[in-house]
Amino acid sequence: MPPTTRRSQAGASQASIAKNPTRKRGPASRKKSSSLWNFNTTSNGDDVLPSTEDHADDDYHNEEEPPLALGGPADALDSLHEMADKVGREVELFSVELDRFLKELPHREDKHVVAIEVAGKFQHIAQKAAESLNKRHERERRLQLRREWAQRANVSDQRTGGGSRIGSLRGTGSILEGRKAEEVKEQRHWQQEADIWQLFKLILELHYRHTTTEALDRELQAEREDKLAQLASPNRYTTEAELYDRFLIESDTARERSLIKQWLEQTAEHQETDVQGVMEELETRSGAGKGLWSKGWLHTRERIKKEKRLRSWPDPSDPVLPQIRTENGEDMMATTLDPDAPGRQQRVLEKEDRFYEKAVWVACWEMLRRGTSWQDIRAWCEERNEGWRAVALFTVESKHSSSNSAWRKMCHLASDSECANEYEAAVYGLLSGNAKAVEKVCRSVDDHLFAYYTTTLTREFELYLHTNFPDRVPAMTALRRSTSANEGLTSRATAQEAFNNLIMRLRQNSATKEESAQPLKIIEHYLLNNDAENLVYTTGMAASDLDSMRGGEETDSVIERIRNAPAQLLPESQVVLDPAALRIAAHIYVVTRAIDPMEPQAETVGAEENVLVSYLQALRAQGRRDYAAMYASRMRHDKYVAVLGNLLQDVSGASQQKEMLKLMSDDYGLDVVAIFDEQVRLILQKYFTLRREEVPSRPLETLEDYAGEQTRLFPGRRIREDFMPAEMDEGDILLCRGLEWFRLLPGEWKVTFSTLGLGMRMALVSGHVSGAMLLARTFPFQSISEHKTVEVLGKVVNIMDKNSPIQPPPGTQEAMQLDVLRQQSRTYYELEQLVLAILALADWVSVERAYSTTPRAASTPPAELKAAKADLDEAIAPLLQPGFLREAADDSEAVDLKWIRICYIPEILLAYQCALYSAGPMLSRDAYIELMDLSTTIADESTGLTELFVQSGRMRELVDGFAQAGKTMLVMKGVNGRKFRPKGREGKDLSLWEIGGGGNAGVVANGDDDGSGIGLVAADADADAD
Repeated sequence: MPPTTRRSQAGASQASIAKNPTRKRGPASRKKSSSLWNFNTTSNGDDVLPSTEDHADDDYHNEEEPPLALGGPADALDSLHEMADKVGREVELFSVELDRFLKELPHREDKHVVAIEVAGKFQHIAQKAAESLNKRHERERRLQLRREWAQRANVSDQRTGGGSRIGSLRGTGSILEGRKAEEVKEQRHWQQEADIWQLFKLILELHYRHTTTEALDRELQAEREDKLAQLASPNRYTTEAELYDRFLIESDTARERSLIKQWLEQTAEHQETDVQGVMEELETRSGAGKGLWSKGWLHTRERIKKEKRLRSWPDPSDPVLPQIRTENGEDMMATTLDPDAPGRQQRVLEKEDRFYEKAVWVACWEMLRRGTSWQDIRAWCEERNEGWRAVALFTVESKHSSSNSAWRKMCHLASDSECANEYEAAVYGLLSGNAKAVEKVCRSVDDHLFAYYTTTLTREFELYLHTNFPDRVPAMTALRRSTSANEGLTSRATAQEAFNNLIMRLRQNSATKEESAQPLKIIEHYLLNNDAENLVYTTGMAASDLDSMRGGEETDSVIERIRNAPAQLLPESQVVLDPAALRIAAHIYVVTRAIDPMEPQAETVGAEENVLVSYLQALRAQGRRDYAAMYASRMRHDKYVAVLGNLLQDVSGASQQKEMLKLMSDDYGLDVVAIFDEQVRLILQKYFTLRREEVPSRPLETLEDYAGEQTRLFPGRRIREDFMPAEMDEGDILLCRGLEWFRLLPGEWKVTFSTLGLGMRMALVSGHVSGAMLLARTFPFQSISEHKTVEVLGKVVNIMDKNSPIQPPPGTQEAMQLDVLRQQSRTYYELEQLVLAILALADWVSVERAYSTTPRAASTPPAELKAAKADLDEAIAPLLQPGFLREAADDSEAVDLKWIRICYIPEILLAYQCALYSAGPMLSRDAYIELMDLSTTIADESTGLTELFVQSGRMRELVDGFAQAGKTMLVMKGVNGRKFRPKGREGKDLSLWEIGGGGNAGVVANGDDDGSGIGLVAADADADAD
């Protein structure tokens, strides 16, 4: 269970994590700025359109735009590729701007201003992307928004014939299938993101200042006093509009609510269908077209006129009303045309007029929802001969009224009375602060938020007037001053609690549950609650939960697991799973963390960094690594080492590695040595770590039994042609790529050769002979030494070349330094020699087999064969030296080196024994003398080779090999009847092995000749040499 901290789970979340009050920055003054915001998913609420499958399906054919022309599959694919590339470019722009922000921040005192600027740049990137897509698909987007409004609005359809209205909209939806649907979706998503950044910018302006709490309080108070000083002192002639301005200055919560209300109005303006689209939809549903707005209560008026002609009509003061039913005979119809007649008489209008009445109030609501000015709403009403509505709605705009409190009270009473429809009640409720009436027409999450902020702001202003200017508030409004009604109006803590309760209700309400769980909505809710820290913390917790549910060992993941896998995922897991939302959360974390003067808390930083780690994983999946170092630099040392150690496995190519090394080392000051060490460790752990019992007892098998005719060349067995691995596996390539970073590191001699040695050692221990071969070819010791000594010694030196003319005199400081460098690199050097011996065996067998399998007359052996033999002798020589692979840096290395010596050296020497045996008849009988020397060297206790053969259980093979060689040496002595005297080998003669007469030896020699002529080549050559 995570600790209870300032970043614990928000109350609005459904998680089981307790939330303490979050540490908040004091509110700051904010400049007025416009905001844009939209969300592309509508709620599937209770008040959806009824199915009308019998209506016309050609409603949108009246559009002036030409029909949409769809391209073929190739066009669709090209467009999607173009869109994906563009998204990638824009994602990169976020990284560029964030990088500039982080580099500029240390040089600026007004850090919160820099943060506001970068949030504005983020918004610009998203807005530009949305506008670019909207230019290509404005019509499609408009139709889609209109379709969604029609499905969501609770307005019946008055048409009686034709096809389905919903069918028509579905037909429009089919137009948007494929690439255009994807691009429209992408456009709306970018618009949503632009609005999120606008909201983040607003929150930064209101709540983030790079200063201490006391200094911030003094600064804010001074700003408040300066603004109030610019206003005239309130008096009996001060208008309510002036008091409202003073109210917004004096109350931080009111100013915040007012700005968020404006922001929600702007988001509806470009996220939902525009007012014109609403009008067109209402006109279409009425069946009257443009004439809908000019008829008024036409059908009710005509019906009343008709009844008056047919009967006597009572006087208006007569308490008895005419009994007139609507045309369908279901309800009693109102008998007068004054606006409140239906409510006063408890009667209804004709069906068509009821639709008109509702349509007018729907239009008024939609205009209010979008922040349309009161002058425009009044003008709209007057244009449609609805002057009385203009009068009712215009009162609030009066700039010269001393108080509108009584008018708001009347609106409140009207919203609670028998209104013509729920939209009329909602309009009056919005004007008076009656949230209950407004919520009845709210269909989306943002509608509910708009209702909350608008009505709460109105009630708070009423409370402000009642408290500070009681003479402006009529006595009857005192009825609304209960504690429950004003809960959360002024206190920030109670306001946050009220907001959290609202979000909880939206998440539980069937109509808004799905929408409120969308990733961008979750981010929106946290920002509206000024809880960016908790957004990051809880999202990091969700990342931990997802990783825990994925299974596997925790050590295999770079995500820090905060707790065991829960039974139910947090809603914030949707943020983790959505790449764009995850990017937003990651950038919010970097910006807020960068301007926070306090150190991150140890109990929460792990979860917070999970957000950055998750985003880096998303970038890795997209193949984008250029700015990985920048994001990693915002983490703790151990975390970024683990993350980059994992991510850098994908970076290949010297140019890419050099660029990444520069970024990590020079630009962001990361511990590159630790990162590269971690990368190699991860590769070794995944591909090269095997238990001893899992490794073959003979990881290298060079020999095979031989029962052919060439017994003179192969004593019952020979070196296999295919003992070398045919292909490199993924682990070999990754290890080589990981070690390449150390070649690029300037200097760092010890860590370079230590890691190279570790890689070579683990490859051999785990049986990856192919990997060891690749390392030996890719990182030759001489090349690495000459490259590294330039930085270490200032000159190019192969430190293991003791015959170098630049060797310093013994005992000097430079000589001692060279000894230290040799000691630090000895393990890798000797392991390379071991591998080079294996490679030399492979080269020898390829040349030898080509020569021995080709029938030919006795002739001089080719130079290629002699060169292969010489190279083999040179490669084997280091393995015979005392102390080879016996100097370890630590106990772990000592264990591995001992295992390598036991498993590989006997195998290599047995193969070398076979090679010398074959070289005798093919090249020179000197090879048999070398066999004598080999036996002597192995028997030398200082080399420890005899012990290796005993421990590996291969002593019998060694002895059998020497015995077979001795037999051959005996018979070779009498070849051609001439005595063999090897040059330069005084005291060494084949007579040492003599056990019979030379004649018999000659018979055996002649009998053993396989007819190829090869057996006589060496004999003749040796005899001629004598």
